[in-house]
Amino acid sequence: MMTESRFKWLYAAALIIGGTIVWQMVAFLLGHMFHWRPSRNLFDLCLILFHYLHVPGPVPMTLVNGLILYTMGTMGWLAIKHGYDVMKANKLVKKYHDAALSAENAAKFELTPQQLQIVNYKAPLAMTIGLWRPRILVSTGLMDMLEPNELRAVIEHEKCHVQHRDPGAIFLLALISKSMRYIPIFEWIAHKYPMMIELRADKYAIERMEQAADLGSALLKLLKQTTKPRFPLSHASFAETSMNVRIQHILDPQKQVTLRWPLFRLAMSALIFVLVMGLI
Repeated sequence: MMTESRFKWLYAAALIIGGTIVWQMVAFLLGHMFHWRPSRNLFDLCLILFHYLHVPGPVPMTLVNGLILYTMGTMGWLAIKHGYDVMKANKLVKKYHDAALSAENAAKFELTPQQLQIVNYKAPLAMTIGLWRPRILVSTGLMDMLEPNELRAVIEHEKCHVQHRDPGAIFLLALISKSMRYIPIFEWIAHKYPMMIELRADKYAIERMEQAADLGSALLKLLKQTTKPRFPLSHASFAETSMNVRIQHILDPQKQVTLRWPLFRLAMSALIFVLVMGLI
């Protein structure tokens, strides 16, 4: 079974492996464009393997060109789309931002004015946005709906996302999993990671509040809302992910949440990783 601490290592491994593949692709392109190749490494052995298997020369080259085009093209498209979504979201936030109310509540919740933005919006909204400088976004609709202690519990939950820069982690995993669909473990991590960070943030809020009642009641109130605004950016939202598991965790904060190791995905991913490195 996989605990939260082991999942952190799996996330780190995903970034390292994804970064290694991108670096190898960049090195491959540089080698063909400028006749430069880095020193031989372990993965050069895979090229020797293909040679001994008598795989026709054009086949590996065609595969690697397609692989690089798909990976780099998808990454570029996702980065451009995210940049466009950021511009749209910033315009909306700026339009409805209540600077005075934000500054007043930032001091109350021990945040800097840059870390809390309150928008005049009827629907209840609580999330953490921003890749480089994460900040908490809260709507006046949420503040009107919740009791003071419930609101504090929600803010404490979002503080955890700010401290761990979770929107950036979510974006990186989405970038890797969508541009490298040929490695199945990435998709699994990208799907499970939001649940694990929400549980971590719930745990942090419960510890700060010294009880789980306010967080639980805030979550239940948000669950009853029929209107759920959609936000295109990479973000960590208070009431979007794994609600059943989170409610169980709030009822029993000491219970350790575990996940089964995706052994088949891990084995397939390891095999494909070696093949990709060998091709490149």
